[in-house]
Amino acid sequence: MRRPLFSIVIFSVIAWINDVNAAATKQSDASKFISDASTRYYKLYNKIAEETYSSADDEDFDTIFSKLTTVKRIAAELVTISEEASDYDLENIRDMQVKTALRNLRRVGELFVLGEDYFSSVLINFAALKELSTDKDIEPYLGGAYMPDQDDSSLAYYPDIQKIFQRSNDSDELKYYWETWREKNLVWSSVNFYTIIEAFQKAAKILDIPVLEFWFRCYNNKEFLREMERVMEDIKPAYKELHAFIRKELHEKYGGSVVNPRGPIPDHLFQQVREQAWQANSVIEPYFPKANLPPYDSFVAHYDAKDMINAAENFYQSLGFDGLDKEFYEKQLKEQDQSAENGDCRADIFDLTPHVYMKYCKKVEFRKFLQVHGYLGRLHYAKEKQNLPSYFFNSYDLEYPVGEAIILSASTPKHLQAIGLSKNFEFSDQILMNRLFRMGIHTMLNIPLYFVHTKVMTDLLNGTVEIERINKHYWELMVKYAGVEPPSDRPESAIDFPYNFYLDMEENHQTKKFVSEVLGYHFYRSFCEETHHKGYLHNCDFYGNMEIGNSLKSMMSLGSSKPWNETLVRVLGTNPSLSGDALLAYYTPMLDWLKAKNRESKVKIGWNSSQKKIL
Repeated sequence: MRRPLFSIVIFSVIAWINDVNAAATKQSDASKFISDASTRYYKLYNKIAEETYSSADDEDFDTIFSKLTTVKRIAAELVTISEEASDYDLENIRDMQVKTALRNLRRVGELFVLGEDYFSSVLINFAALKELSTDKDIEPYLGGAYMPDQDDSSLAYYPDIQKIFQRSNDSDELKYYWETWREKNLVWSSVNFYTIIEAFQKAAKILDIPVLEFWFRCYNNKEFLREMERVMEDIKPAYKELHAFIRKELHEKYGGSVVNPRGPIPDHLFQQVREQAWQANSVIEPYFPKANLPPYDSFVAHYDAKDMINAAENFYQSLGFDGLDKEFYEKQLKEQDQSAENGDCRADIFDLTPHVYMKYCKKVEFRKFLQVHGYLGRLHYAKEKQNLPSYFFNSYDLEYPVGEAIILSASTPKHLQAIGLSKNFEFSDQILMNRLFRMGIHTMLNIPLYFVHTKVMTDLLNGTVEIERINKHYWELMVKYAGVEPPSDRPESAIDFPYNFYLDMEENHQTKKFVSEVLGYHFYRSFCEETHHKGYLHNCDFYGNMEIGNSLKSMMSLGSSKPWNETLVRVLGTNPSLSGDALLAYYTPMLDWLKAKNRESKVKIGWNSSQKKIL
């Protein structure tokens, strides 16, 4: 007997209502879960940060968060959250915010999902790679130009050998340290690095996401490497001009047996140029002497560390940011007990939740003055996100390019004169070019390295290149993108990455540096356009502009609750993609000078293939 049409409709409606009710119940459960998960996340990290801050040992946040006992506490909670989020079927969740939250919470376990024993071993691998730069295991070069009072003690890469690269003009000495450090650390670097690659691949598989999506998780953008490649295409012509000029200077200094005037630059000399960017023996010294630079450190000689923090805080308040509150200054800010008087020291910052902490370095110099402006950008960014749940608190690492843009403004002669730091010093065009050239060497020579390091990791992770031929692949990329070759023939079994390749690898530090530099200039140009700045971009100061502050706060408050491009739109307007255009605009006077100089010298622009062999 056929069922009446009316009955069929009734049963269909009832079934639909039941489905809707079931879906609503699941969505309600999911909403409650993500709210509870956010609370659990914040509570965990705030508690550990407070313990770290109040610790009598004065250990930094990174050290505490890397301790096995702390890691176990974090892992136990985050893996649980990740597993609970995975229990929800995203197909049954209609609300896009809830669905995105669940997707983010699934990944909160990160490498912790490998399990306690496995992750503990990976933690040791990360620590071992970081220690490669500080282990004193390199014998000094006989007759080297390190220091007059240097004894025969073994040297560490940082800070000992790094200082040698900053001061030495002996190509053989630099080549010795370049080769010896890599040969000394070959076994340890290989074993630890390869284990880490495998760990990332396994974690992505456990989380059931593509490995590159996991690697670029901070940016939440599957096409991120392509955006980076477009930046490299943008800056290639300008980079080739700078490369040609530097190669010519090195060729004249060291001769054709060391530097091929038409080939790539040997890596030990390329590193020398980068390390000597602000030194008196830089390759640009004949044209722009260091002695003619402004006496930057004297500008802040009357400051103490707290004065530098106050000056940086004044910059943010001039943009309309609320001041860091009384509780922060009384309970969440303190001086580091040890400030590395003879080396470098950096502020120690906790900004994983809105409840921020900062342990500041007491060293006073102009470079620290600028760094503090960047540090406070991280604190203010976290404060602007204080109403966001934990699963949207990540901000695509945009706090770093924001800090870079502030630093670019705070370092301009215009700003230094406006706040009275350089009131008795006159900045001539020649001095401005001197400053710009040294900044350009530091920035434009590092960006290709950040890109190559990122590409090496992605090619290994996704299986584009076998791990057995990674050294050959590395040098192919270095020649292609940076015009740099090894100082001598290298074995294919070697692993020739520099020491900074291994630093903060778990945070994808090389990509972070690339984005920070490129977007920092992009933000800066956008802000300068908003102020209707006239003249050279490298002397634009947007201090005191409330509209810029409003744009920044609008972006900051989003965290990662909106996609990458929608977030950048708040500051960059209709062109939110990564681009090298702003960087080129900033260095236009330097690039014009380079083109004219290269035409006059009739040097080759670009480079031939390397003649060095990877055996």
